[in-house]
Amino acid sequence: MITQILKDDYSDFKNIKLIIGTLFIFLYSLMVAGMGQAAEEVYAQPDKEFMDSDLQEKYSDIRQETLRFLDHLRDPVTGLVESYQGSSLYYLIPAEGAFELGHEPHLANQSFTYDLATAAMIYSSCGEKDKAKQILDNMQKEFYRTKNGERGLYTSYRSDQFAEDNTLVIGIDGDRIHVGPNMWIALAAVQYVRITGERNYLPWVIDLAKWVSGFPHFTFEDGQKGGVAMGSGWGPDWSKVYSTENCIGYYSILLILQSMYQQCSDRVKQVFIERRFTDKEISRELAGMERWFKEIAYNKDNGGFNAGYNENGIDPTKALDTVSNSLSVIGPERLNQWGINPFRLIEFAERYLLVKDAIKNQLVEGFDFTIPQEISNPRKRLIWIEGTAQMVLAYKIMAKYSARVGNTKKAEEFKKKAIKISKELDKIAELVNLPNQALPYTSDNPGDKERLITFQYEWEIPRGPDGKWVGSIAGTVWRFFSLTYYNPMMMGRMAFSF
Repeated sequence: MITQILKDDYSDFKNIKLIIGTLFIFLYSLMVAGMGQAAEEVYAQPDKEFMDSDLQEKYSDIRQETLRFLDHLRDPVTGLVESYQGSSLYYLIPAEGAFELGHEPHLANQSFTYDLATAAMIYSSCGEKDKAKQILDNMQKEFYRTKNGERGLYTSYRSDQFAEDNTLVIGIDGDRIHVGPNMWIALAAVQYVRITGERNYLPWVIDLAKWVSGFPHFTFEDGQKGGVAMGSGWGPDWSKVYSTENCIGYYSILLILQSMYQQCSDRVKQVFIERRFTDKEISRELAGMERWFKEIAYNKDNGGFNAGYNENGIDPTKALDTVSNSLSVIGPERLNQWGINPFRLIEFAERYLLVKDAIKNQLVEGFDFTIPQEISNPRKRLIWIEGTAQMVLAYKIMAKYSARVGNTKKAEEFKKKAIKISKELDKIAELVNLPNQALPYTSDNPGDKERLITFQYEWEIPRGPDGKWVGSIAGTVWRFFSLTYYNPMMMGRMAFSF
């Protein structure tokens, strides 16, 4: 019973009484039968409907090796995980445009906040809640620490040391504080709550959302607020950059908190009330975000999403995660209600971002971040591993949606594509042959002194030493997510009963 609920975890459902009853029956059956499997282990089960027999046989090994990979990168003192394994010894000096040989890999002991969130999700979903909790406890403490007069989480930290005051040490990405990584930590926290039943992180999650609600918002001509700005820190003026990807992350948390508020007890509602972030405030934020998605982010001409909005106006850059994440969070039903055709979104991703690349003279297929030539980026087309795994989830969502609306042909088509792309990721893992079946960040393997930028500026692909591949948490973790019932960005059918 619980397995069926989790298989449908990609959509919105309202029959809460049935779900609660089903959950009760399932938990009762566990006690009666004396089953040894922990309840949270259910979340890490293979989604066999979207896997061929070969991947079904490999699944247990992939799960085990994913956990081993994270453990290998995990610092035993801080509990934080290093984002990349085996980066180049050469450091880039931006002001000089030159590389300098260092004494340790340039990404050694660097933990990016987003990766920490996904690692915590893996640990909690696989029953290793203490490791997830250590990450979240550190992030919770760090969020409230004052930084340049503000709170929030930096986009990266040192994984291997605390400062003298026992706080985390800032990482390679400097003083950037962005909405996206903060919202992923919030998602990791609510998923932990969902899986373990422990509620200690709820006030913090509300504070995270309330904090973002105070960011600059895009303002429509009639005065209504829309999307939120990215944040602060070095680089462009992030307070004037509105990223579709970042906004989707915030929207996800708002949806979860609204559902939580509407279902929870009066005692839990009091936490929302004390923070002045109740259903009224959440609904207002959601309404503005939805209008922004429909009127600013959506591109009616090509059927996809724009990357966002900045000081120059709408940024029409084609970005893969705007498609994959919108299907995972907003969902095809709601998108369709907004006048955004979810089938066109998939066509958009396939038309512009589905590519082939060669690894060891073997062609593999997946999805690129964007079209580099459209933004004056000279790099070649390549496969973004994390984003490609996100598209597996999107295909699964669209297969289920197609079946619900009676389009059996499309349902079967999307199912086959989910299986095919999962096999391509498996092929990449075999070709690069990293320890613990880890996956790299992309299908390209930059050299010691080769700088490849994913978008227009700054976002650099990790460089490997002496032609070796760099293991990536993002790529490895998302491959695992894509093989399970687990949607990291939504709560689906699960009810809140506290």
